[in-house]
Amino acid sequence: MRILYCFIFSFFYLRADSVVNVETLRNIATKVSSHPLVSSVQRALSRFHNDNFIDIGENLKTQMWESVQVPQSYTSQPYVAKVYDKPKVLLIMDDLTSLEQIYKLEHLGLNITPSIFPRTRHNPTTPKLAEYLNKKGKSFMVHLPLEAQQFSQSELAPIRVGANKEAIKHALIGIKADFPHLVYLNNHTGSKFTQSYDDMRNLLEAFDELNLKFIDSVTTSTPVSERISMEQDRLIMARDVFLDNETHIAYIKAQIRSLITKAQNKGYAIAICHPNSGTFQALAQMSDEIKEEIELISPSDLETYLVANKTLRYVRAPFTRPN
Repeated sequence: MRILYCFIFSFFYLRADSVVNVETLRNIATKVSSHPLVSSVQRALSRFHNDNFIDIGENLKTQMWESVQVPQSYTSQPYVAKVYDKPKVLLIMDDLTSLEQIYKLEHLGLNITPSIFPRTRHNPTTPKLAEYLNKKGKSFMVHLPLEAQQFSQSELAPIRVGANKEAIKHALIGIKADFPHLVYLNNHTGSKFTQSYDDMRNLLEAFDELNLKFIDSVTTSTPVSERISMEQDRLIMARDVFLDNETHIAYIKAQIRSLITKAQNKGYAIAICHPNSGTFQALAQMSDEIKEEIELISPSDLETYLVANKTLRYVRAPFTRPN
């Protein structure tokens, strides 16, 4: 059949002064394929059918014919629409502070995006992780501490509710100096901060001025980022699934399957996990299934995919409270 289709298109390519439509091509193909000589050749070729010859099936053939857009000029080839495409998933591993964790992540062989804590006196070497990843051409994020409702990690110096925009911008400038290739950040904790409309507007304005982009980890059921996204007609990506609220392997594997299902249902998803022993084991055990069912991509690739598909507002899965 490949020979047949090539013959048809070659014929009309040579007849550049002709005007033809898809229906005409289909009728000609039907007449030619029904010719006794062509039928005999097809039967002979079918005996040699093996892995080098892919039978695409009648339904797919019909889809391919219907997707052909014949150009006005035959100087360009017909376009055949892509039939299959894996769901796109951004899988983030939060709370990274050491190169040992990065090595373990690399050992998995999965395109998981590391999210690294900013440099503090408790984590003084975290910029070296980003430097290592950048030299290897790999994406990274920074895991930005924001104030929580009932959880305090003062050693991480979270940005607190009530900070003015200049104070927020000053903190971000310091982080950007430590991580010169930084673009994407997601929040660490932040259940209090991300519910505050004024504070989130200040944060996002500071992000815009520094060419940074925010991904909402969704640590509360009522993040105001969704309201701001609607008001400003801007895309703010947001977490759909936490893989390891519980750290035993069976739970994490069930969450990975939930992630796959959510991604298949809407075409994309974002998940967050952490550098726990159970998480590494579950990801390793399900590595083949993950590669088979979804495509793990970087934050920038997911944003590009969403924009290309005119997804102006991120549709996230229902909120699940983290531990």
